[in-house]
Amino acid sequence: MEAALLEEVLACPSLPSLPAVAVRVIELTGDRNVSLKELADTIQNDQGLSAKVLRTVNSSYYGLRTRCATINKALVLLGLGPVKALALGFSLVASQQIDPRSGFDLVAYWRRGLYTAVASKSIAEAAQKSFADEAFLAGLLQDIGMMAMFQALGSRYKEVLQATGGDHGKLVRLELESLDMQHPEVGAMLAERWRLPKELVMPVRFHERPTAAPVECADIVRCVALGNIAHDVLTEPDPSQALKRLYAKAEQWFKITPSTMDDTLKVVGQAAKEMSALFKLDTGAAQDVEQVLSRAHAQLSQIRPPMSTNPASEDGLAKLLASDGNVDPLTGAMARSAFDTAIKWAFGVCKTQGGGVGLVQVSVDCLEQATARGGNELGDQVLVGVATLLHKHFIPLGGVVCRLNGGLFSVVLQGVARPAIIRATDEFRIDLERGWPGWRTQTGVAADGMAVSVGVASRDPQEPTGVGSPSELIIAAARAIQKCREEGAAGVRTAMAA
Repeated sequence: MEAALLEEVLACPSLPSLPAVAVRVIELTGDRNVSLKELADTIQNDQGLSAKVLRTVNSSYYGLRTRCATINKALVLLGLGPVKALALGFSLVASQQIDPRSGFDLVAYWRRGLYTAVASKSIAEAAQKSFADEAFLAGLLQDIGMMAMFQALGSRYKEVLQATGGDHGKLVRLELESLDMQHPEVGAMLAERWRLPKELVMPVRFHERPTAAPVECADIVRCVALGNIAHDVLTEPDPSQALKRLYAKAEQWFKITPSTMDDTLKVVGQAAKEMSALFKLDTGAAQDVEQVLSRAHAQLSQIRPPMSTNPASEDGLAKLLASDGNVDPLTGAMARSAFDTAIKWAFGVCKTQGGGVGLVQVSVDCLEQATARGGNELGDQVLVGVATLLHKHFIPLGGVVCRLNGGLFSVVLQGVARPAIIRATDEFRIDLERGWPGWRTQTGVAADGMAVSVGVASRDPQEPTGVGSPSELIIAAARAIQKCREEGAAGVRTAMAA
């Protein structure tokens, strides 16, 4: 890092500085035995800040049953965390003032900050972590280094911002190439000068590279990183790739399923709109989250991995599948020949490199009945809906979704642990039961009488039975489907092969 230029930035007299009340709040809350009365008095001494905090805690976002008239009552009803987060949050926003005529994109800056803040908090809550309020603050603070570099370096930094073309993902690389410094490190240094606690400094420093974060703060950094991806889902013209990353990372880091993530995104969309108004920040027009998710799920069903010449890799599999040239035009799923290729490939990798093989077979047993009720229009609606949900839940795990014939689908998974396969199958079942009532023809004929059988089979080389063969796995999944049918219950029936 260029020492002289860094000192120029940090010595700039116009850098953001925390208001005195925020400094005092930090000092008080750093004491485990903090007096809530003293904290309440400190916030209430700043009438403007107190009014903002009370207006926010009384909003629908916090859902209090009784209205709070004082900060002291807010502390009693909500606890220290939310009140501290709001007091510091409003102070942080107030500290980051810049001339709107300067050329700095304030709308994009605050949209990224606020969406990430709300999403980080919601994701921390979904992951049952205790630092949800700190995650909110960390998301709001993450890009403070951008503001500092712009104010200190002016046109030099403005050129770097312009070179990104609005793509934040390019910013760190261009900062390093042009200035030999990066905004996460500058922001972390500024946060340390403010004497912010470590749980806020570390997400600022590592939010662009969460896997490099120290173990003790990895979870909060990952929540902020997921919050950034959630921002991308809710703001990018094509949300599908961001949603795929979000599903995969949320599952990998916190075992958060795609369905839970969808629900979280809906909360984030509404909360971001409300918090933008409460913080009086222009974050641009808000998108309809339901429409965003619907569009992303449809686009996910068309996603194909990049090509490679290495047959032992997932990219190699992509090339093998592409050479088949067979994609079901109705559902976007791969065709039967692709299934044969994928399952042979999975067993080959399993035998040479390890890792289990999983197979999820889905039979839409009521397809004939649906077609009889609403014609091909309704039958196609059901098939497309099932395929979309299979893509949603299994593509993030690296699954290959295939339509074998009629209403029979298969998902081939390599190197995915059995608990993860079962969890994804359960989430698929729940989503299918939720979505089914909405599938109907334009004249209103609904797909009543749902009957879908799901058979799950897996083989692990560590098991006494060994890996087996593709045909053995297919037979095991077929038997699981037959077991479902023998139960005869309505709805989505699932069975795990022995």
